[in-house]
Amino acid sequence: MRTKSTLSMVLLLVALFGMPLGAQVLAGPHRPAGVPDGYVITPFGYFHPTCVLKVAQGETLLADGRIIQRADGTLENLPECKYAHYAASGEIVAAGATQVESPTVNGWVESASVTTSTSYGEIVATWTVPPAPTSVVGQTVFFFPGMEDSNDVVSIIQPVLQFGPSAAGGGNYWAIASWNCCPSGTADYSTVVNVNAGDTIQGTVKSTCSAGTESCATWDITTADETSGKSTTLTNSPSEGQTFNWAFGGVLEAYNIAQCSDYPPNASITFQNIALYNDSFTLISNPAWSMTYWATSETPQCDYSGQVSATKVTLYYGAVGSPTASLSPSSLNFGQVPTNGPPKVEGVTLTNNNTVTLTISETTFTGDGGFGINHNYCGSSLGALSSCTIDLQLDTSSGGCGKYTGTFYVYDSATNSPQSVALTGVGVNHIAGGC
Repeated sequence: MRTKSTLSMVLLLVALFGMPLGAQVLAGPHRPAGVPDGYVITPFGYFHPTCVLKVAQGETLLADGRIIQRADGTLENLPECKYAHYAASGEIVAAGATQVESPTVNGWVESASVTTSTSYGEIVATWTVPPAPTSVVGQTVFFFPGMEDSNDVVSIIQPVLQFGPSAAGGGNYWAIASWNCCPSGTADYSTVVNVNAGDTIQGTVKSTCSAGTESCATWDITTADETSGKSTTLTNSPSEGQTFNWAFGGVLEAYNIAQCSDYPPNASITFQNIALYNDSFTLISNPAWSMTYWATSETPQCDYSGQVSATKVTLYYGAVGSPTASLSPSSLNFGQVPTNGPPKVEGVTLTNNNTVTLTISETTFTGDGGFGINHNYCGSSLGALSSCTIDLQLDTSSGGCGKYTGTFYVYDSATNSPQSVALTGVGVNHIAGGC
């Protein structure tokens, strides 16, 4: 059994090929007052650069991260870190501390999560790299899904998209890496890969054990750019006795945010095609994702909100008072529609009041059958300060006579998504023997 010791080293272990310590980007002037000069940013707080080591491909951490096995099989003791590290709030975490802080104090802004009484075996999610922030002031923004142990928050395993500087390096561009932090105060991540706005990212966290293993000892964490074909993986990364029963469908974590324009200008990110599996690798058809807002008392407040469904998590971080999208008219009456005739068509107008492109992710209907889209002139995006039309129809040929009611929804990147239109109509048949 592993024994936690206050003498455990606190090392941030880096699997970044050819990255000298001098290439790390230091935390800027917007860091919390309690953090000394010369520290670097990680997704887990601020670390001193001398507590950041490289872990090359083919190398493995042993003995709670205190020993490294080189690619040729030789073993090497790692030195103990002599510096404390700090939470995102600036609170000191003593050298040798064995636990990371819970998400309330580690820089998280908002997340969607779910727990289980047993454990999870895998999570997969895809998301799109957003545009770069319009103001660049040394901020760092992380987006990721992941897993933790809700009963003993020691580590988190996560495929990460980052903008800005961190212990991995980085800068005013997007990059991906796979992370595991922080059993016994250590953390490691895979080779950093630069990506571009608009690329599709897929993150996967998967147990390496056989089906039914509740506490698997090692996990594979992969972050892949499906657009470029590049990927970066932590293979057989240790769980250090954790039971990963807390899954996150999407998380926004940020550092040094001084104004809402320090976030990407599209004001939202959507994690979609989310597949969560139990420890027997059986797909969970409808995870009960729940939103949590960790930064309600922090400044600035940027309209943080979220929406969840079984396979999708959307996180919003738009500027306060930011423009929205609108759908008009707010209600639509198709009137009488013959059951023995063609569908009746009426149009609605979607308007993008934002100064950036609106991304349209989904259109849906609720209520009685018969309502549908006749023609969508909007597509998957709508330019800044522009409008488009969606022709809706009511077809009563199958449903027959009577009243029809429903609602049409448009889901998009606006802060007031979804927009909706109430729908009504009546099916009639005026021929002999009709309704």
